[in-house]
Amino acid sequence: MKKFLAFFMPVFGAIYLSAYIRSAMLDVVYTDYIRIINTYLKDPFSPKPYFGKDVLTRLPITYFERMINVAFFKYSTMFDMALGVIFLSLMGIIIGIFMANKNLNLRYFILVMLLVFSLSQWEMITNGTGWVHFFTFFLFALHFYILDSYINRETKVKFCLNIILPVFTILFAAGSYSLAYGVTLIIVYVLYAIKKKNKIMFTLAIPVILSLTAFMYSYANSYTEHAGATTESLTAVFVRNPLYFVLFGLNTFASDILSIGIVEKYEIGILITSIIGAVVIFFYLYALYINFKYKIYESTLFPMLMLVSGLLSHAMVILTRWIFLNPLYAMSSRYALQFGAGLIGVILTFAYVNINKEKQSMSPLAKAVVSVFVLLVFLGNISTAGNELRMAKYRLESFEVKMEVAKNFENESDETLKKVLQYHNPKKTREALGIIKSKKLNIFSE
Repeated sequence: MKKFLAFFMPVFGAIYLSAYIRSAMLDVVYTDYIRIINTYLKDPFSPKPYFGKDVLTRLPITYFERMINVAFFKYSTMFDMALGVIFLSLMGIIIGIFMANKNLNLRYFILVMLLVFSLSQWEMITNGTGWVHFFTFFLFALHFYILDSYINRETKVKFCLNIILPVFTILFAAGSYSLAYGVTLIIVYVLYAIKKKNKIMFTLAIPVILSLTAFMYSYANSYTEHAGATTESLTAVFVRNPLYFVLFGLNTFASDILSIGIVEKYEIGILITSIIGAVVIFFYLYALYINFKYKIYESTLFPMLMLVSGLLSHAMVILTRWIFLNPLYAMSSRYALQFGAGLIGVILTFAYVNINKEKQSMSPLAKAVVSVFVLLVFLGNISTAGNELRMAKYRLESFEVKMEVAKNFENESDETLKKVLQYHNPKKTREALGIIKSKKLNIFSE
């Protein structure tokens, strides 16, 4: 039954998200697409933009997908979104297979699938450029599953995959996600090598370290534009408002439960969101503690890999996004995918303990507290889904305006282009729309 659900629920999730996309979106370029068009679509089949030192930050796998999209789909944002849904579903299947093999409780099974297909990710789901991020997290889950399987049953094939997969992921797809992913692997490899005295783990760490070094070199040679970011130093901001960093960090974790849409709709105060963030941090740390206390890592590494990568993702966002000086900034939907992986690791940890004899060691109070947290995660997910489904018709209306403005871009004001198509540089917006018009792509295709 659960093996059937491991495939059925991700397929159902794909249908669910596809229906949401069709109800909320139109096939029109905007926001990130403006930058991509100007950078790559003047000659979409040329690899020249990838010949620079910053190549790994450009996500090389997107070069091949973009060629296919232009050649066969006239540069359709819907095609990109469909890919995102497909890779998210494949990630769901991997996690589903893990849960089925471990015979996890059905309520946890359902909750994890709700998290995988959560509409808290709506911004990534409905912006087709996000397809590569879903592809990356599918690769993360696939590698974590294979690594877990290899540790429990070593084979040459799995050993080779544990070398090839992280190298491919870091060099071709993961971009800045590589840092949390790579550091997670290195930590686990080193700890497992020391605990089990398994020198092969050090061998597996070498290609990860080399790939991360190559990415960091590429990142150091890249230029990233942050519209709206402060030019103040971290020290200056801290001296002026030290509480800001605490609130920013807490609200980063609060987004695991509450979406920014729910916060805005019900006007939830920052004190409440900060308390929720503190609760989430506690359960992250408690799940990590359980992994070590009951030595769950000796029978399965998968939950801890997801958990640690999620913790590091939170840390990376805190360290790189404080510059926007908004304590609620990291609650944005665009970060829900990477944060969700960590929350799934937390839930899988509790689910695994629940079906093993170790659960007898947990006090009734601990079991009750975990149950309340699980219920909180469920309610947060359901409320977010309800709100986003309610918002679908309004998103569709906004895309009808985007479509109209984009088609008439030559006669629209700079302010209108900036506001409607959500890109900070109207001149670049005009250039991008001029490119796809001349090539008869996207909204200008025949």
